Amino acid sequence: MHSTARKSANFICVVLLVLSVLAAAVKCFTGFDIDEGYAVSMPYRLLQGDHMFLDMWEVHQTSSFLPALFLSLFYKITGGMNGSVLYLRAIATLLHAAVSLAVFRSLRKNADTAWAVLLALLYFNLLPKWLISLDFSMQQVWGMTLLLLVLEQEVKTGKRGYAFLMGVVLAMTVLAYPGMVLAYPALGVSIWMLHRDKKVKERFNKIAIMTLGCAVMAVLFLGYVLSAMGISDFIESIPMVFMDGTHQFTVETKLMLYAAQWLNVGKQLLILCVPGAVITTVIYVAVKRKYADAAWFAKETRKKMMSVLFILMFLSVTSVLVIFANAVGIAMGPFHFQVRYLLYFIFVFVLCISELRKHGKAQVRFLFWGPMFQMIIAFVAILIFSNVGPDSSSSYLGIGLVAGGWLLYKITSGIDEKWEKMTYMVLALFVLSLVFCKGYYVRITEYGPSNIWEKRMQVQEGPLAGIYVTEEDYVRITDDYETIHRMTHGKEKLLYLGTEGISNLYARCEFVSPSTISTPAFNEQWVTYFEKYPEKEPDVIALAKNTIDNREKFFAENPLGIWIAQRYDVSAMTETDSLCMINKK
Repeated sequence: MHSTARKSANFICVVLLVLSVLAAAVKCFTGFDIDEGYAVSMPYRLLQGDHMFLDMWEVHQTSSFLPALFLSLFYKITGGMNGSVLYLRAIATLLHAAVSLAVFRSLRKNADTAWAVLLALLYFNLLPKWLISLDFSMQQVWGMTLLLLVLEQEVKTGKRGYAFLMGVVLAMTVLAYPGMVLAYPALGVSIWMLHRDKKVKERFNKIAIMTLGCAVMAVLFLGYVLSAMGISDFIESIPMVFMDGTHQFTVETKLMLYAAQWLNVGKQLLILCVPGAVITTVIYVAVKRKYADAAWFAKETRKKMMSVLFILMFLSVTSVLVIFANAVGIAMGPFHFQVRYLLYFIFVFVLCISELRKHGKAQVRFLFWGPMFQMIIAFVAILIFSNVGPDSSSSYLGIGLVAGGWLLYKITSGIDEKWEKMTYMVLALFVLSLVFCKGYYVRITEYGPSNIWEKRMQVQEGPLAGIYVTEEDYVRITDDYETIHRMTHGKEKLLYLGTEGISNLYARCEFVSPSTISTPAFNEQWVTYFEKYPEKEPDVIALAKNTIDNREKFFAENPLGIWIAQRYDVSAMTETDSLCMINKK
């Protein structure tokens, strides 16, 4: 970039950086979702003495280490959990900023500073679940990002220590998100392909050292788990964890869901590509007429330029739509229109393959076998091991989108300064749309449309103290906190039956539950849990009305409902607007 263009780029960076900080602050203080309640209540179990796999049957329990560490520090300082959600959000924001800084430093080695800042802000503002928390999704994103940064250093230096560190980081990522176990063979392939100039034995050695890093972490983890239970008990507990009804699908059902979900992606692809294709054609014809004889418009580069131009127009159209959706009467939240991330990744991935075939430069080769290849494997793993589809999961592709932006930078900066400037402006618009999603739109339960202009009230007590929520949520949260806090005492045990796992932390006593997942299926798993651990039988049960609306049917037909009706006085329950408090007979 020449001096004028660089000044403009620097100004854009400053503006986006300021807006990103403001959006991060807004994200810390506004909104709340049942998934975040799960991410806080699950690690709290470790603080109250529960053990993984022994009496914790959550499917995501291995992601509890990091948040439990910070919650433990918070509890030691404050003596309670009041304000713990805001605290964890602040910690997560700082950690995300630190990883974003690491991404910037990596990009700065191979890109102009303004470009490195822009792409690092892209990474910082794209959240996998549009909540900032120490949950398994954020840990998965951080883990895969750090894995790729370490892989980059290993390829550059060839040092064995980096290969070992890759194994350690991969193992930690698998603990955060078990589906990332598919990244192990994928990482082996990446190491093999990125060292294809080395001897076969040396490549095998690097993979072996990486595997050793994984093995060391696996031994430490198993040692921790088995310190509280025997091997036979551990093996018996594994099926109990996967009794969770919300993650159980037959192969046939899963394939049907995949087919429907990808059909929807295909429809959106066709619709969204039309404006970009039309604009691209118009611009290309105009450019061809004016610059037909220019050196940068040589015949061999036109196809590449058409591809780049289409991607830029696609990003422009979709980004503008996200920012101005409310102005044209389209009610949106941060989860709406996420297919644009997936489509953009597909486009840049195809472009990367084209570049790799043409000249196979070391940087492009790393781009393909590093972030691009690893993101595909990670994305496939998320689809296989989760209960969400490609549209909702596409926000996990953050580091892949950053890699795509770097590829566009390299291509356009090698064509002409005007192309580079146009690419920078379009990607800046894309980042602005991410900032808008993060700071303007607010995530709420069920992913409905919501924004910061809606009336909100600040929660005053409990773990959610300091958070601004909708008036309806404020009334329910405050009422539930006061009710559970008042009706529980130190020597009792609480069982909460609902989707808002954060309610477990309202009690003045220990809470008991096989799982605090935000989408509970009250099946045989729950009955088995209390039959296996009769000492955990609760003294007080808090039943959320919005989770179990037909209580008569629940107590007559549901396995857990029948178990409760046999032991508790369900006819004399105390009712509030949102809870039914049940005591033993």
